Amino acid sequence: MSEQRVSGRYAKSLIDLSIEQKKLEVIYADMLALQATLEANPALGLLFKSPIVQGDKKLAVVHKIFAATFNPLTISFLEIVIRKKREFYIPDIAIAFIGQYNEINKIAKAKITTAVSVSDAVIGEVKTFIEKQMGKKVILETAINPEIIGGLVIQMEDKLYDASISGKLRKAKQDLLNTYISK
Repeated sequence: MSEQRVSGRYAKSLIDLSIEQKKLEVIYADMLALQATLEANPALGLLFKSPIVQGDKKLAVVHKIFAATFNPLTISFLEIVIRKKREFYIPDIAIAFIGQYNEINKIAKAKITTAVSVSDAVIGEVKTFIEKQMGKKVILETAINPEIIGGLVIQMEDKLYDASISGKLRKAKQDLLNTYISK
């Protein structure tokens, strides 16, 4: 079975259980914290993926790091995953859980790239525009890339809107090449 499928099924199980116990928001916060911890500490991800380290040692690490702050449901879930020898999937389960939570709550991620830093008011307007276009609440990530010269690039889900000067120059160059080639 593929990694994505296994992770998705475990994440779905945790979502269903947390909805049943009315703890979805708390478990979501735990999964965000787990993902952030794994990103900040790659060694922890390697620990989960290591076949050399025994499950009881992995359980001890989970308890040491997360037991004080995570909900008991999250800890129990991680214990089950480790006991079933599926700890390899923990990073992917966290990502799948967050994705499924976002889908349930109609939340989408978008990224806006500009050539220079823009004001919060402009970012707010762009966010409002994107939310209207998608019909979802948007978590907006911003980035600065001087190579786009001016304008902006918006990436949301599988769509890319390139309103940058470099994008327009690239398109003009391609149009000229197509015109030259067709003659």
